[in-house]
Amino acid sequence: MATQIIRFVLWACLMTAMNIQAWAGTSVPTEKKFVRVAVLDNVDELTVSIRGKYQITESASGAVLKTGRTLEEFRISSREGGVQLDEQLYPLKRISLTPAKEVAFHLPGKVQRYRGTISIIQKPNQKFLVVNVIEMEQYIKGVLYHEVSHRWPMEAMKAQAVAARTYALYQMRRNKNADYDVTGDIYSQVYGGKSAERFRTNIAVNRTEGQVLVYKNKILPAYFHASCGGHTENARNIWGHDLPPLYGVQCPFCRLEPNFNWVRNFRSQDVRDKLNARGYKIGAIQDIRVLERNESGRIKTLMVTDRPGNFIRIPGIKFREILGPNVVRSNKYEVVMKGYYFDLVGNGWGHGVGLCQWGAHRMAEERHKYDEILSFYYPGAELVNSRDINADDGL
Repeated sequence: MATQIIRFVLWACLMTAMNIQAWAGTSVPTEKKFVRVAVLDNVDELTVSIRGKYQITESASGAVLKTGRTLEEFRISSREGGVQLDEQLYPLKRISLTPAKEVAFHLPGKVQRYRGTISIIQKPNQKFLVVNVIEMEQYIKGVLYHEVSHRWPMEAMKAQAVAARTYALYQMRRNKNADYDVTGDIYSQVYGGKSAERFRTNIAVNRTEGQVLVYKNKILPAYFHASCGGHTENARNIWGHDLPPLYGVQCPFCRLEPNFNWVRNFRSQDVRDKLNARGYKIGAIQDIRVLERNESGRIKTLMVTDRPGNFIRIPGIKFREILGPNVVRSNKYEVVMKGYYFDLVGNGWGHGVGLCQWGAHRMAEERHKYDEILSFYYPGAELVNSRDINADDGL
């Protein structure tokens, strides 16, 4: 192994000394912004194919490991000694796949296609973190279809494109020293790569190219959610942001839209078990009562009482997290006790901060333009082009 490492190091140094020019397919204008999206994590092995001209390189030095015009399915495996490409082991922690067209991951039951560069990082636990480094506008094209329907009114899709782009840029500034800026799931914004692109959503991205929201010349954390249930939430109640555009507004637009109303039934014993497992010790539940709501009508504090009369107080946000955010769709509900069972009867879906997607849908149906939609849900924010924002602007 020592001989193999020495040979590779000498070879990499030789490549650098020869000053090999960057492959023409990777050169881009400097004004473009690139997002680093974590698309897979904690995987041991990948089955990959590449369409079009490509390079596989060592990330730090740029030393070329493999190049060609197309590559059929091959395996990338994590090994104790480094990264293995099919049968060849390289003593490396990071490699990059740069295609002229696309890289495809062959996952169970589906093939996921990505534009841009794929960075494969071996973590200390010898699992892979897979990051797609993608130009901003292409990234938004891979997001939009997962956040709104491609059949929605164009103005609603354009508003969502601006919000998604703004959120991505905010996270890029925030995570500039990390291995990635955003994840490709619900914890950032859902991203499907090239596989998620659709004709109409791509039009919405193109028609708002580069446009983002700022407040006092700083990038706004432009949160969004499915349905606010009648009033958007103050970001300060969840993330501590003290920003007027995210204080929350009364929203009459989502009331007639899907997901405004919901009902969920729970067995009290199941809820008790979940609370106990998370450190909230309580016996057989007798009653659940709302103690306090905030200005948007969402629950700040609940009191859960057991049959002997013992009780706990728990924040509404924590209660929703424990029961599951896709089960308890929002933090805005009434509790209806039914003996050994209870119902939560609620409004809205999601955290409630920022753009209400179904509200935007209704506003677009009522002929509001995308800038009017954004002004309504982010009052006081300014719509600007990201190329006019200085790299050193704060958050």
